[in-house]
This record gives sequence, C-alpha cells and structure tokens, in this order.
Amino acid sequence: MYKKIITVKVGNLAIKLYEDKRVYRPLSVSKLMANCITLRGGERVLDLGTGSGFLAIVASKLGAGSCVATDISSDAVAIAKANAELNAAYNIDVRQGSLYEPVENERFDLIISNPPMTPSPRRLKPETYGGPDGRSVLDAVLKGAKEHLKPGGRLLIPTISIIGIDVTAKMLAQLGMTYRCVGYTVVPFSKLLKNLEDYIAKLPNASIIYDRHIRPCWTAVVFEARLLP
Repeated sequence: MYKKIITVKVGNLAIKLYEDKRVYRPLSVSKLMANCITLRGGERVLDLGTGSGFLAIVASKLGAGSCVATDISSDAVAIAKANAELNAAYNIDVRQGSLYEPVENERFDLIISNPPMTPSPRRLKPETYGGPDGRSVLDAVLKGAKEHLKPGGRLLIPTISIIGIDVTAKMLAQLGMTYRCVGYTVVPFSKLLKNLEDYIAKLPNASIIYDRHIRPCWTAVVFEARLLP
C-alpha cells in the first residue's frame, strides 16, 4: 500500500516511516519534541493528533508501557498503525477521533502532542490549520490535559512565537500547572507562512525574528508541564 520509507533519527533510535502525502510527516517541531521525551519504564503515554505515529513510536522505543495514539484523520490512523508495525512497536493502540474523545475517562502518565498551529484568515489543511490565531487546537489540548493526567503526570507540548509563547505559559499557570522549557529551535518561514507574513505580523501575540539572511523565522519551545499538587 505504501511504497516509500524514510528514516528519522532520534538520538540512538532510527524510526522508519511510510510516507503518505495525505498525512503530516515529522518536521522540525516533531523532531525537537522527540528529543525531549523522557520516560520511566512502564509509563502510559497518550499521543494526541499522532499523524504518522512518529512520537508514539519514539515513546514506545523509549520504554513506554503502553501508548494510545489518536487522530481525527482516517488516513493518519491507517498509516500510524502501519508505522507502528513497521517499527515493531506493538504496544501502541491507534484510535480515530478528535483529540481526547477516544480516551474519555482515561488517564496517562505522559501526554504528548504537536498540534497544528498555523494561523490563517482562511481554512487550511486540518493537519496544519490552527484557526485564525493559530491557537484553537493547542488551547483545546491544554484545557483537556488535567482531566487525563494521572497524579504527577506530565504534558509535553510545543508552542511557537507566531501564536504567542507567553500566552501558552500563562495558560499553563492558570490551569494549575508548573512548567519548564525543555527544547528550543528557530525555523525559517515556509512558503505558506511567507504568504501569510503580513497577516501574522498583525496578530496581537505574534513574534517574528529575522536571521542573518534577513529571512523571517519563528521560534519554537517545548514545555514540560506538571499538575500542581
């Protein structure tokens, strides 16, 4: 069914993935997040919006006892299942549904998610579109985390400067979570974001930086957040 296989390296791991143009493939933030995953053996992990299944597979290989991976896309669910099998990650349970819907009343030691965060005045592909301000999916992940974390559980979540890194930090605090930055990167604008640059520059919480080649760039941080006791 899938013809092309790519390999993504994470530390000492080499994750093999089938490619499907209909499913978001791991790019800079996914790779950054993968390098931020730490696990004590046997922990239960939830990967929201799993896409190719990449982060769930990394968690499995790093010692997760079990992992539930959710995605609203049937194409993503199919390829995530295939990729889990390709990597012999047999403890991954892939379920179709929007964010937390497939795991109602379930709790986890670690929740990981790389939600779509591209802001745009018009709708884009679901795997990239984060609403007019880029925060719609991210905020839903943040708000639902408390109900699905075990005591002492952690949320590993990225946020990017074009949608307001400080807004995410404030929301985590308001939700009763402590947080620390465990990863950071700078990424040049894609062609899509260059076309949206004027719109993004007018967003109240957006921040754009420029590299030495005067290219517009966004910064990304990965927060590890915990519930306050």
